[in-house]
Amino acid sequence: MSLSREAKRRIIGMVASLVLALPSVTFAQPSEIEALKNMVQDMQQQLQKALARIEQLEKEKAGAIESPAAAPASQAQAAPPATSASTAKGILNTLNPAISVNALFGGGYSSKSEATRRLSIADFHNGFNFQEAEFQFTADVDPYWRANMILAVDRAGNVELEEGYVTSEQLPYDLLPRNTSLKLGKFFAGFGKHNLLHAHQFPFIDPPLINQFLFGSEGLREPGVGISYLLPTSWFSELTAQGMAGETEGFFRDSEEAKRRGAYLGHWKNFFDLTDSTTLEVGNSYVAGRNTSPGHPLSQAVGLDVTMKWRPAERATEKALMWQSEYMYFTQGRKLEPSIRGGGLYSSLQYQFARRWWVQGRYDLEGVPKFDDGRKHRWTTLLAFVPSEFSVVRLQHSYTAQERGRPINQLLLQFGFTIGSHPAHQY
Repeated sequence: MSLSREAKRRIIGMVASLVLALPSVTFAQPSEIEALKNMVQDMQQQLQKALARIEQLEKEKAGAIESPAAAPASQAQAAPPATSASTAKGILNTLNPAISVNALFGGGYSSKSEATRRLSIADFHNGFNFQEAEFQFTADVDPYWRANMILAVDRAGNVELEEGYVTSEQLPYDLLPRNTSLKLGKFFAGFGKHNLLHAHQFPFIDPPLINQFLFGSEGLREPGVGISYLLPTSWFSELTAQGMAGETEGFFRDSEEAKRRGAYLGHWKNFFDLTDSTTLEVGNSYVAGRNTSPGHPLSQAVGLDVTMKWRPAERATEKALMWQSEYMYFTQGRKLEPSIRGGGLYSSLQYQFARRWWVQGRYDLEGVPKFDDGRKHRWTTLLAFVPSEFSVVRLQHSYTAQERGRPINQLLLQFGFTIGSHPAHQY
């Protein structure tokens, strides 16, 4: 948010008064010097008040709207603008990164815990568990780069760099074209919608079946470089290209020790304002890279995602409806054996019926076309109590029907909270 006209006039006037007063300091008497000191102190106090008022206006304008599924903070953020101005607080604390902690605790029961770990939650055990904690550090490096570092701590106390990257929308000498942004480091690849989310942002407690099968519990997350370009259209339309290391185990490599052979990704996102209360987003994704089979054939996947959100302006904190669906199809080439092919989808509906309550449902289908181990269907329901944007309690039940295997019932309870500065989530 830019400074208001009144704030600008006050600041310029105070600075001008100080400049005019400075030349006379050399010839001033002690009493005059003391008066000048008092005037400067008064100017400083007025400046602090003006900056505090500006910060308050920014918070009121960008006030977060409660959301269900992105626990514990909102997913119902407006589409981010191409550039963002520094806040008054950021100007005064440019050397201090914004720090936040997101933590998840849960309990649950599964009729087949081993299958639940494989299909749904990699670290699941019947009973109560600490799921994970994320420590996020965000700050401007200089006028050209912004850094974001996220450390994840699992239930065993192991620490991992979940994401660590810098982004830029401008560089010296106009090295970046207008409406172009650059991303460098380790990050979640821009494939579809769900793959972009951290665990505390998941709409449901566990990921969709197809995401878990294709990219594993860690998602498609790799070191690389990406460039995004905002097309000159009347609606929000963004093209993204990313080059990655190609290290995702299971999709590109058969083991952690196998050589990385690189991968590339493309994503096209279109965002439309249908009405004042309704938005529609449509995205297409493609990723490919050499795998570790003899001859190093391609592993590749394509995806289509659709998201529609409704939130009436007059009751924005009490009513909302979100529908999201994704379909993914993949092939893994093998030189000595037939290629592995398959696909899957999910479709979810989230409804906020009161200020702090959400009810949600999701359907998963794995095996379109069929996998070697047959199709799987999963029906999931969830009830969320969201006291504020910084905490959430969620109760979820799911039923998974397997073509080859017994059905699985799951009952999960999760508590999530955030402390510290709270960056906006993916929209």
